[in-house]
Amino acid sequence: MEDPQLVEEPQPVAADIQDLLLDTPDVEAFLTELARHSAAMFSSPGGEVFCGITMLRHRAAATVASSSERALSLDELQYQFADGPCLTAAREGTLVHIPDLGRDNTWPEYNEVATKQGIRSVLAVPFPLTDNAAKAGLNLYSERTGGFDQASVQRATDYVEQASKGLRLAVLIAQHSQTAANLRAAMASRTVIDVATGIIIAQNRCTQAEAVELIKKASSNRNVKLRDVAQAIVDSAGGGPVQTHFK
Repeated sequence: MEDPQLVEEPQPVAADIQDLLLDTPDVEAFLTELARHSAAMFSSPGGEVFCGITMLRHRAAATVASSSERALSLDELQYQFADGPCLTAAREGTLVHIPDLGRDNTWPEYNEVATKQGIRSVLAVPFPLTDNAAKAGLNLYSERTGGFDQASVQRATDYVEQASKGLRLAVLIAQHSQTAANLRAAMASRTVIDVATGIIIAQNRCTQAEAVELIKKASSNRNVKLRDVAQAIVDSAGGGPVQTHFK
Protein backbone atom coordinates (compact mmCIF):
# COMPACT_ATOMS: atom_id res chain seq x y z
CA MET A 1 0.00 0.00 0.00
CA GLU A 2 1.38 3.42 -0.97
CA ASP A 3 2.42 5.84 1.72
CA PRO A 4 -0.12 8.71 1.59
CA GLN A 5 2.74 11.15 2.12
CA LEU A 6 4.39 9.96 -1.11
CA VAL A 7 1.28 10.40 -3.26
CA GLU A 8 1.56 13.68 -5.15
CA GLU A 9 -1.57 15.79 -5.00
CA PRO A 10 -2.89 16.77 -8.45
CA GLN A 11 -2.28 20.37 -9.40
CA PRO A 12 -5.54 22.36 -9.24
CA VAL A 13 -4.77 23.97 -12.58
CA ALA A 14 -8.34 24.98 -13.44
CA ALA A 15 -8.78 26.60 -10.04
CA ASP A 16 -5.45 28.41 -10.40
CA ILE A 17 -6.46 29.81 -13.80
CA GLN A 18 -9.81 30.95 -12.45
CA ASP A 19 -8.03 32.71 -9.60
CA LEU A 20 -5.71 34.44 -12.08
CA LEU A 21 -8.71 35.72 -14.06
CA LEU A 22 -10.38 37.01 -10.92
CA ASP A 23 -7.27 38.53 -9.36
CA THR A 24 -5.81 40.36 -12.37
CA PRO A 25 -7.14 43.79 -13.40
CA ASP A 26 -7.12 43.27 -17.17
CA VAL A 27 -6.40 40.79 -19.96
CA GLU A 28 -2.77 41.84 -20.35
CA ALA A 29 -2.07 41.26 -16.66
CA PHE A 30 -3.86 37.90 -16.77
CA LEU A 31 -1.78 36.67 -19.70
CA THR A 32 1.45 37.79 -18.02
CA GLU A 33 0.54 35.95 -14.84
CA LEU A 34 -0.44 32.90 -16.91
CA ALA A 35 3.01 32.89 -18.53
CA ARG A 36 4.74 33.22 -15.17
CA HIS A 37 2.55 30.52 -13.67
CA SER A 38 3.38 28.23 -16.59
CA ALA A 39 7.12 28.82 -16.25
CA ALA A 40 6.96 28.09 -12.52
CA MET A 41 4.95 24.91 -13.15
CA PHE A 42 7.68 23.40 -15.31
CA SER A 43 10.76 24.84 -13.64
CA SER A 44 12.77 22.85 -11.11
CA PRO A 45 15.51 23.75 -8.64
CA GLY A 46 18.07 22.52 -11.15
CA GLY A 47 16.64 24.11 -14.26
CA GLU A 48 14.60 27.23 -14.95
CA VAL A 49 12.01 27.12 -17.73
CA PHE A 50 11.13 30.24 -19.73
CA CYS A 51 7.62 30.70 -21.07
CA GLY A 52 6.07 32.81 -23.82
CA ILE A 53 2.54 32.85 -25.22
CA THR A 54 2.35 33.40 -28.97
CA MET A 55 -0.87 34.51 -30.64
CA LEU A 56 -1.52 34.57 -34.36
CA ARG A 57 -4.17 36.94 -35.64
CA HIS A 58 -4.66 37.92 -39.28
CA ARG A 59 -1.41 36.11 -40.20
CA ALA A 60 0.63 38.24 -37.80
CA ALA A 61 2.46 36.66 -34.85
CA ALA A 62 3.10 38.35 -31.53
CA THR A 63 4.02 37.40 -28.00
CA VAL A 64 1.09 38.52 -25.90
CA ALA A 65 2.78 37.56 -22.62
CA SER A 66 6.06 36.17 -21.33
CA SER A 67 7.47 35.04 -18.02
CA SER A 68 10.59 37.19 -18.50
CA GLU A 69 12.53 39.31 -20.98
CA ARG A 70 14.52 36.17 -21.84
CA ALA A 71 11.36 34.35 -22.86
CA LEU A 72 10.20 37.32 -24.94
CA SER A 73 13.52 37.49 -26.82
CA LEU A 74 13.36 33.75 -27.54
CA ASP A 75 9.87 34.13 -29.00
CA GLU A 76 10.87 37.13 -31.09
CA LEU A 77 13.81 35.19 -32.45
CA GLN A 78 11.34 32.89 -34.23
CA TYR A 79 9.46 35.86 -35.65
CA GLN A 80 12.70 37.08 -37.21
CA PHE A 81 13.01 33.79 -39.10
CA ALA A 82 9.22 33.67 -39.66
CA ASP A 83 9.32 30.05 -38.55
CA GLY A 84 10.21 27.81 -35.66
CA PRO A 85 8.74 25.25 -33.24
CA CYS A 86 6.35 27.63 -31.50
CA LEU A 87 5.04 29.25 -34.68
CA THR A 88 4.51 25.80 -36.16
CA ALA A 89 2.64 24.64 -33.06
CA ALA A 90 0.32 27.66 -33.15
CA ARG A 91 -0.21 27.62 -36.93
CA GLU A 92 -0.80 23.90 -37.35
CA GLY A 93 -2.34 23.15 -33.98
CA THR A 94 0.17 20.41 -33.28
CA LEU A 95 2.54 19.79 -30.38
CA VAL A 96 6.23 20.32 -31.16
CA HIS A 97 8.88 18.83 -28.87
CA ILE A 98 12.59 19.22 -29.53
CA PRO A 99 14.62 17.39 -26.84
CA ASP A 100 17.96 18.51 -28.29
CA LEU A 101 18.22 21.58 -30.52
CA GLY A 102 21.78 20.62 -31.40
CA ARG A 103 20.59 17.42 -33.08
CA ASP A 104 17.46 18.81 -34.75
CA ASN A 105 17.55 20.05 -38.36
CA THR A 106 13.94 21.13 -38.81
CA TRP A 107 14.79 24.84 -38.44
CA PRO A 108 18.61 24.92 -38.75
CA GLU A 109 19.04 28.71 -38.72
CA TYR A 110 16.73 29.20 -35.74
CA ASN A 111 18.21 26.21 -33.92
CA GLU A 112 21.73 27.56 -34.33
CA VAL A 113 20.92 30.99 -32.91
CA ALA A 114 18.78 29.60 -30.07
CA THR A 115 21.57 27.22 -29.12
CA LYS A 116 24.07 30.07 -29.04
CA GLN A 117 21.70 31.80 -26.62
CA GLY A 118 21.90 28.81 -24.29
CA ILE A 119 18.65 27.04 -25.14
CA ARG A 120 18.89 23.26 -25.51
CA SER A 121 15.29 22.03 -25.65
CA VAL A 122 11.90 23.44 -26.59
CA LEU A 123 8.32 22.36 -26.01
CA ALA A 124 5.50 24.17 -27.84
CA VAL A 125 1.87 23.28 -27.18
CA PRO A 126 -1.04 24.79 -29.16
CA PHE A 127 -4.01 26.28 -27.35
CA PRO A 128 -7.33 24.88 -28.59
CA LEU A 129 -9.18 28.14 -29.28
CA THR A 130 -12.66 28.28 -30.74
CA ASP A 131 -12.04 31.66 -32.37
CA ASN A 132 -11.13 30.81 -35.99
CA ALA A 133 -9.44 34.20 -36.41
CA ALA A 134 -6.94 33.54 -33.61
CA LYS A 135 -4.42 30.81 -32.93
CA ALA A 136 -2.09 30.54 -29.97
CA GLY A 137 0.62 28.44 -28.45
CA LEU A 138 2.43 28.00 -25.14
CA ASN A 139 6.19 28.13 -25.63
CA LEU A 140 8.49 26.52 -23.07
CA TYR A 141 12.28 26.81 -23.27
CA SER A 142 14.91 24.96 -21.24
CA GLU A 143 18.67 25.38 -20.99
CA ARG A 144 19.02 21.64 -20.47
CA THR A 145 19.12 18.96 -23.16
CA GLY A 146 16.11 16.75 -22.61
CA GLY A 147 14.57 19.42 -20.42
CA PHE A 148 11.10 18.00 -21.03
CA ASP A 149 10.61 14.25 -20.60
CA GLN A 150 7.48 12.39 -21.68
CA ALA A 151 5.84 13.00 -18.32
CA SER A 152 6.46 16.75 -18.75
CA VAL A 153 5.05 16.65 -22.29
CA GLN A 154 1.87 14.98 -21.06
CA ARG A 155 1.66 17.36 -18.14
CA ALA A 156 2.05 20.34 -20.47
CA THR A 157 -0.66 18.99 -22.77
CA ASP A 158 -3.06 18.54 -19.87
CA TYR A 159 -2.13 21.93 -18.47
CA VAL A 160 -2.77 23.76 -21.75
CA GLU A 161 -6.09 21.97 -22.17
CA GLN A 162 -7.24 23.37 -18.84
CA ALA A 163 -5.59 26.76 -19.24
CA SER A 164 -7.12 27.21 -22.70
CA LYS A 165 -10.52 27.86 -21.15
CA GLY A 166 -9.09 30.84 -19.33
CA LEU A 167 -7.29 32.02 -22.47
CA ARG A 168 -10.47 31.73 -24.56
CA LEU A 169 -12.29 33.83 -21.99
CA ALA A 170 -9.44 36.37 -22.01
CA VAL A 171 -9.63 36.62 -25.81
CA LEU A 172 -13.39 37.17 -25.65
CA ILE A 173 -12.98 39.84 -22.96
CA ALA A 174 -10.34 41.59 -25.07
CA GLN A 175 -12.58 41.50 -28.14
CA HIS A 176 -15.56 42.89 -26.22
CA SER A 177 -13.36 45.56 -24.60
CA GLN A 178 -12.09 46.63 -28.01
CA THR A 179 -15.63 46.70 -29.38
CA ALA A 180 -16.75 48.84 -26.44
CA ALA A 181 -13.78 51.18 -26.91
CA ASN A 182 -14.56 51.53 -30.61
CA LEU A 183 -18.19 52.27 -29.78
CA ARG A 184 -17.22 54.93 -27.25
CA ALA A 185 -14.88 56.55 -29.77
CA ALA A 186 -17.59 56.54 -32.43
CA MET A 187 -20.13 58.06 -30.05
CA ALA A 188 -17.63 60.73 -28.95
CA SER A 189 -17.03 61.67 -32.60
CA ARG A 190 -20.76 61.72 -33.21
CA THR A 191 -21.27 64.10 -30.28
CA VAL A 192 -18.80 66.75 -31.44
CA ILE A 193 -20.12 66.52 -35.02
CA ASP A 194 -23.67 67.07 -33.76
CA VAL A 195 -22.58 70.10 -31.72
CA ALA A 196 -20.71 71.57 -34.72
CA THR A 197 -23.78 70.98 -36.90
CA GLY A 198 -25.91 72.90 -34.43
CA ILE A 199 -23.47 75.82 -34.47
CA ILE A 200 -23.50 75.99 -38.28
CA ILE A 201 -27.32 75.86 -38.33
CA ALA A 202 -27.49 78.74 -35.85
CA GLN A 203 -24.89 80.83 -37.69
CA ASN A 204 -26.09 80.22 -41.26
CA ARG A 205 -29.80 79.53 -40.71
CA CYS A 206 -29.52 76.40 -42.84
CA THR A 207 -30.88 72.88 -42.57
CA GLN A 208 -29.16 70.03 -40.72
CA ALA A 209 -28.35 68.28 -44.01
CA GLU A 210 -26.74 71.46 -45.38
CA ALA A 211 -24.72 71.93 -42.19
CA VAL A 212 -23.42 68.36 -42.31
CA GLU A 213 -22.51 68.78 -45.97
CA LEU A 214 -20.49 71.90 -45.15
CA ILE A 215 -18.50 69.94 -42.55
CA LYS A 216 -17.90 67.10 -45.02
CA LYS A 217 -16.67 69.51 -47.72
CA ALA A 218 -14.29 71.18 -45.25
CA SER A 219 -13.00 67.79 -44.23
CA SER A 220 -12.40 66.78 -47.85
CA ASN A 221 -10.82 70.06 -48.92
CA ARG A 222 -8.43 70.20 -45.96
CA ASN A 223 -7.81 66.44 -45.90
CA VAL A 224 -8.65 66.46 -42.20
CA LYS A 225 -10.80 64.02 -40.26
CA LEU A 226 -14.46 64.91 -39.94
CA ARG A 227 -14.22 64.92 -36.13
CA ASP A 228 -11.25 67.32 -36.19
CA VAL A 229 -13.09 69.76 -38.46
CA ALA A 230 -16.10 69.59 -36.17
CA GLN A 231 -13.93 70.22 -33.08
CA ALA A 232 -12.34 73.23 -34.79
CA ILE A 233 -15.81 74.68 -35.44
CA VAL A 234 -16.77 74.15 -31.79
CA ASP A 235 -13.50 75.72 -30.63
CA SER A 236 -13.97 78.76 -32.87
CA ALA A 237 -17.40 79.27 -31.34
CA GLY A 238 -15.86 79.21 -27.88
CA GLY A 239 -17.30 75.84 -26.97
CA GLY A 240 -14.04 74.11 -26.06
CA PRO A 241 -13.60 70.33 -25.87
CA VAL A 242 -16.83 68.35 -26.12
CA GLN A 243 -17.27 65.55 -23.59
CA THR A 244 -19.43 62.49 -24.16
CA HIS A 245 -20.99 61.11 -20.99
CA PHE A 246 -21.71 57.39 -20.61
CA LYS A 247 -23.96 56.00 -17.92
